[in-house]
Amino acid sequence: MFYWFSYCVAKMLGMIFAPRTVLGSKYIPKTGGFLIACNHVSNLDPFLIGLSLRRRISYMAKDTLFHNAILKFMLDRVEAFPVRRETSDIRALRETLRRLKRGSPVVMFPEGTRRVAGSGGKTQSGVGFLALKADVPVLPVYIHGSDQVLPPGASVPRRSRVTVIFGEPLVFSKKQSYPEIMNRIMREIRVLANQNRV
Repeated sequence: MFYWFSYCVAKMLGMIFAPRTVLGSKYIPKTGGFLIACNHVSNLDPFLIGLSLRRRISYMAKDTLFHNAILKFMLDRVEAFPVRRETSDIRALRETLRRLKRGSPVVMFPEGTRRVAGSGGKTQSGVGFLALKADVPVLPVYIHGSDQVLPPGASVPRRSRVTVIFGEPLVFSKKQSYPEIMNRIMREIRVLANQNRV
């Protein structure tokens, strides 16, 4: 119940501060677990994906956020779970697999942390590992404009339009390596970014 209450509150705030254009909704699987691989330029990105997806989702959040008791209480109830970003967090990977196998979509950011819009960065191979291990599709997503609503370091949002673009789900073979999978996912996210510029 807390999840959907939070969803409604976030939806109202989103309408005020981040009116959205959502493209490619037809590609979102209606049932079953899948990985959502998205670029990451703002702390708002997980919430914008959740509002655009209209399915109950899970997402990784950096473990330091769970050190605050109040924030931990809220994160636990919106399906977030901690991940240690500076190492291979086996516990977080296992939790992701558990949620995928029970049919929950899970949001991951292959770049690992927020990047300045338009900049590249080292990607994480965990998405490829999880896609093969859980045998689920990967849904590429590109978000544009969230860094204008809440730039890194800002605490007060400002109104700006946001675009969320979903691509076609990607299915991978066990013959493919994790780097090959990651390269394909990042290519698809760049394709979505180029669509946004047209």
